[in-house]
Amino acid sequence: MSPARRTSRSDAELSALFEFSQVVNSSLDLTVILNTVLLTLMGKLLVTTSVVMLRTGKRTFTIVTGKGIAKGLFKQPLELPSVRTRLTRVDGRYPAPLRDAGINLLFPILSQGKVIGFFGVAEHPKRPLDAGRRTFAETLISIAATAIEKGYSFSEIKTVNRTLDEKVHQLKTLFELAKDFGGILEKDALLKLFTLTLMGQVGTSRYAMCLKEGASIYSRISGEYLESDKQMLFQLVTAPMLSSQVPVRKRYAPLREHLTREKIAALIPLQMQNEVKGVLCIGERLRGSIYSESDLEFIYSLANLAFVSLENSRLFAEAVERQKLENELLIAKEIQRGLLPRTLPQIPGFCLAAANVSSKQVGGDYYDVIPTEDGNWVVVIADVSGKGTPASLLMANVQATVHALVPFGLSLSIATARINDLIHRNTGADKFITFFWGILDPVTRTFRYVNAGHNPPFLMRADGRMERLTEGGLILGIMKTIMPYQEGSVTLGPGDSIVMFTDGVSEAMDAQGVDYTEERLEAHIASRNGADAQELLDGITQEVRRHSAGAPQSDDITMVVLKAE
Repeated sequence: MSPARRTSRSDAELSALFEFSQVVNSSLDLTVILNTVLLTLMGKLLVTTSVVMLRTGKRTFTIVTGKGIAKGLFKQPLELPSVRTRLTRVDGRYPAPLRDAGINLLFPILSQGKVIGFFGVAEHPKRPLDAGRRTFAETLISIAATAIEKGYSFSEIKTVNRTLDEKVHQLKTLFELAKDFGGILEKDALLKLFTLTLMGQVGTSRYAMCLKEGASIYSRISGEYLESDKQMLFQLVTAPMLSSQVPVRKRYAPLREHLTREKIAALIPLQMQNEVKGVLCIGERLRGSIYSESDLEFIYSLANLAFVSLENSRLFAEAVERQKLENELLIAKEIQRGLLPRTLPQIPGFCLAAANVSSKQVGGDYYDVIPTEDGNWVVVIADVSGKGTPASLLMANVQATVHALVPFGLSLSIATARINDLIHRNTGADKFITFFWGILDPVTRTFRYVNAGHNPPFLMRADGRMERLTEGGLILGIMKTIMPYQEGSVTLGPGDSIVMFTDGVSEAMDAQGVDYTEERLEAHIASRNGADAQELLDGITQEVRRHSAGAPQSDDITMVVLKAE
């Protein structure tokens, strides 16, 4: 080649490099810069296949653009056997995707002496690159290196800004949702808001919220309990994770199969006080893309915000229900208190004492002392099954029935049968009453009684002998009267005492759950033979309290003591 032609060619190359420098340095768009370099390089080197790889690790590079290669190679990380600062020929040690694409030469992209990437080309075996074209390519890449690094930095800044904008938007969304969730107490409304947000903000197609309920795991959304092999969710998921991140181990195989079958894309733990209380299983996105780390973080915050609100909703509902129950118990206590005698009558030759000690739960204990037209006295003690308002209402019916029957002067046997038939006819099979009543004749000092399944009262004679008043029949309300109730009769001499009580006395428990028992009650009564009615009753009450030692009781303690003077 003549000197003139060499000079002309050199001028043309310099002019081309100058124009190239102006083009690549006038843009901050990394894609534009890389494509400009790639096309210019391919045109100069007369190659049809080329790639650009940028560094993402120590020896890891990722193909960001290329021509003449399969799209599947884009964004694929490749680990190189070495990173050289000079032109390198690809051999068998290099990744197969590069070799399969025909890439056999790597031009380093250098910035401040460090390799930030490579331009790879497929040199044609029949048209090897001469020294001039190689030098031109190296010069062109050297000019482009600064623009590439600048474009890469600008791209990273854009990514960071975009991420920050997304985070700010997510924080604003969570802030607004926190106010919205805080103002909702209905579970269905909370779940509707959560569903709309999850689908609208993230594009989730479907989800299931699985919560612990005791030893079981309950799907709050589908209303189904998970099988035991799914319960390992609560052991495995302690941080947001994609379902593809579930370990490929034998023990997790059923879980992986379940997640794949149900098309569950990610798992989000629902935590409270550092304990996983539930797991949110979310389906694939509506647009088919994979959940990013930022998406999972947002869903984690959103899900736990909703979970706390659901827990608050549940606690609020429980508090409302508890308040309703407490109000019901107050009403029941008022009913019970209004049915008991305010004062006990003075009976010539006898003294009476009675007590009703309420437990935390309202029972159906009842006692009464009613005068008859012929100067006798009816003494009643009863215990209605159940607790709360139903028991109190049934007790009120019993009290009204007793007061209605007393003026008719019926025998205790017939009157008891009528009460039994009335209760059996008007209540369910689960409602019954243990019932004891008697008629005291102060003149003859006789006490006629009927015991309908009640704890037999103790009759302590003045000489210390103990008897039980057992004559009667079945508990009231169990079945219609078939056999007549048997009537018993005792004569009370001076110093004799009758102690009537409900099972709240004999079954009063201590902290270990041990009953007071009728045997202890009998022994205590025997030890207080000389006491009057009130002293005997007070002594029993103190003894029972000493036994229970403050342990909460589920039944009332009710007693009536009748003592002959």
